[in-house]
Amino acid sequence: MKDGIIIQARTGSTRLHNKILLPFYKGQRIIDILIDNIKVACPDMLVVLATTDHPQDDVLAEVAHERGIACFRGDEDNVLNRFIGAAEAFGLERIIRVCSDNPFLQVGTFRCLFDEYMLHHADYVAYGFSDGRPTIKSHLGLFAELTTIDALKRIARVTQKKLYIEHVTIYMYTHPEEFSIKLLPLPDYLEGRFDLRFTLDTMADFTLLQELYTTFREETDGSVQALLRLVESRDEYRQRMLENIVINEK
Repeated sequence: MKDGIIIQARTGSTRLHNKILLPFYKGQRIIDILIDNIKVACPDMLVVLATTDHPQDDVLAEVAHERGIACFRGDEDNVLNRFIGAAEAFGLERIIRVCSDNPFLQVGTFRCLFDEYMLHHADYVAYGFSDGRPTIKSHLGLFAELTTIDALKRIARVTQKKLYIEHVTIYMYTHPEEFSIKLLPLPDYLEGRFDLRFTLDTMADFTLLQELYTTFREETDGSVQALLRLVESRDEYRQRMLENIVINEK
């Protein structure tokens, strides 16, 4: 089976337009950071940027070309079909789904997702909380998800509801009777941490994450534990994060 990584990206976010293309750290944009980190962690794996067919996203096709990764363009609203199309275009059977607004994404965990698939051959593999909630349903923004093109096609055959075609994997983990789900336990220091937000939707998120990222890169060892210590080092960080969670509640 052929494995790959598909990055979901567009410029037309309603809450913060062009958020992944704004200068973020020393001239790098979030999309640059993501692609570079993924290529280092998974040098032998195909990486595809799956964007829309709108002219405004021509810039993302150019980013893919500049960064030396593949690109697929499809429907803006039917993200499920965009993922199916991207997988089919490049012959991918198992894919890691990456959201492009997570600058702290732990790309080193991708191999663990593939390893877990090899053990259980589940339709959906991700990290999850002890209550059975996958991390995609939180604000962590630290982990990706693994699924298969077969599972995505099965979703498309049974539903075209807006919720399920916009949010690619949600049908799977909300219908465990139809799909096999495997959730990896989180490290103890992340279990139950619904007060953390490292994903980006608004300018308030952007300014906080940019500040955190700069200190994280320049003054820590780059571990998740160091990131948590950084957040907890100043009450202001925690308060801003909690406010952003309330505003962007999932």
